[in-house]
Amino acid sequence: MRSTIITLFVSTLARNASAFIAPTPSLVGRIHRRLPSCRRLSQFDALPTVNEVSSDDFMRQLGHASQIIPLLHDNNHSPSEEDTEAMYQVLSKQFSHSDGIRGFFAVYLTSPESLEVEEVPEVLTKAVRGADAKVMVPLACMNVIMPTAMSSLHTDPELRECASKTADNGKKILRLIRHDNDVVSNCKAISSVCTGETDGGDEVLTKYWRQFFDNYKYGDEQREGIAKAVAEFC
Repeated sequence: MRSTIITLFVSTLARNASAFIAPTPSLVGRIHRRLPSCRRLSQFDALPTVNEVSSDDFMRQLGHASQIIPLLHDNNHSPSEEDTEAMYQVLSKQFSHSDGIRGFFAVYLTSPESLEVEEVPEVLTKAVRGADAKVMVPLACMNVIMPTAMSSLHTDPELRECASKTADNGKKILRLIRHDNDVVSNCKAISSVCTGETDGGDEVLTKYWRQFFDNYKYGDEQREGIAKAVAEFC
């Protein structure tokens, strides 16, 4: 089994940098004319667009996530209702497809901002719960399964701890939708694959997760850890 570590260094400095121009009255007038509502510029203007998060591929979604996450956990500014709605629209569109969900949580679950807090931001909670469960739930389960497995595969204590924290973060997201029938059905199928027991569960889901475990060659130790991780959702 291979472990791929992707480190993102995302900066908006290059995009925003420009030569300084003194704000003459005529320039100020032109700027205001380009802003019909003359509203206060917001840090939320740095959000990716709805079109970008709706259609960009997985790698670009990683970059979008790195723009969104600092705004989700910014304790120094209180977003306006307009900003919160803009964030919700972006997250909703990003969570409308697999690449968006995978890209966002690949960054979010390992981000210092999310690891330092217990509560999931309200706007993120709303977007997760509003996503199509058939798309969100299997990916949310994987976000618990995979780091749980990695925590037993790593020999380096620091990497084991990092994987364990990521798995705990994944559980925080899965708990947001724990009462969804799809969560219960998937986690029961996962548990069944881990323990080898058959309880008359969903055969299609059991087959899906058995293939997933076989693909990643999870052994007894990984399966035991995963079974414990999903037990609360069964």
